[in-house]
Amino acid sequence: MFLVYDKNMNLLTFPDGVKPLDIFISSIQKERVSEKVEGVHGSINKGFTYGSRDVELKLLLKARDAKDYRLLRDEVFAMFRRGELYISEEYQKGKRYLISPDEPFIPERFDNNRRLATANINCNMPSLPFAESIGKTQDIQRAGIVNEELWGHGMGLLDDSLVYTVTATSFNIFNAGTEPIHPFQQDLKITISQVAGSTSFLQLKNNTNGTIFKANKAVSNSEKLVIDGPRVTSNSLEYLRDTNKTFIQLDPGWNSFSLTGATSAKIEFDFRFYYS
Repeated sequence: MFLVYDKNMNLLTFPDGVKPLDIFISSIQKERVSEKVEGVHGSINKGFTYGSRDVELKLLLKARDAKDYRLLRDEVFAMFRRGELYISEEYQKGKRYLISPDEPFIPERFDNNRRLATANINCNMPSLPFAESIGKTQDIQRAGIVNEELWGHGMGLLDDSLVYTVTATSFNIFNAGTEPIHPFQQDLKITISQVAGSTSFLQLKNNTNGTIFKANKAVSNSEKLVIDGPRVTSNSLEYLRDTNKTFIQLDPGWNSFSLTGATSAKIEFDFRFYYS
């Protein structure tokens, strides 16, 4: 069983007579990068990048008669002609997959019952091939992980004590996903406010992977720095030119942070978890 949402995460209702039967999700394709050198046996392995991932949806169509079957078939066509959709598995509601049902499909009718048919819809994932959490870390900050629509089995969450808003110069942030998070490719928003004791600069460093964000001048207590993906603002004004132009990334698991150039600041992390 699976659920289908539009791009705004509005739950879509299946037409009367249509039942989602199952969902099949492939592993992620790896695209190996290598180089051949003349006179050298084999090739030089330069690692890999993730490629595509296939998703197959299986539906049951149950019509009242042969005429109604055609109407039902057309409703299914319309539902999956919307373009990109989100889907989630009933038993892992908190994870979603962005899919695009690009391939044509023909429902296969039962030989002995023309009112019944199954449809296999082959989809691809047009952007990142990862599942991602529907909820974000500030949802955990506000309400913990008790919401079964957002959090559940298989999401790598430890307990209800995870914190994603801190006022400290040394702290840890937990990435429950299996994948690293890069702000240019995935959702990652860091907000720094209520800064005290900044006289010439402000630096936030992820000691786990060495990534750094640095403001090259003092940050006042009234400023709110927002690092939202590749965009950096201070009180809603563009601020990238006043930084080192590098960005924080997150590894899976615990990430150890340190803040320098200030005696304290409030730091909020808001991101999704990503899963292979």
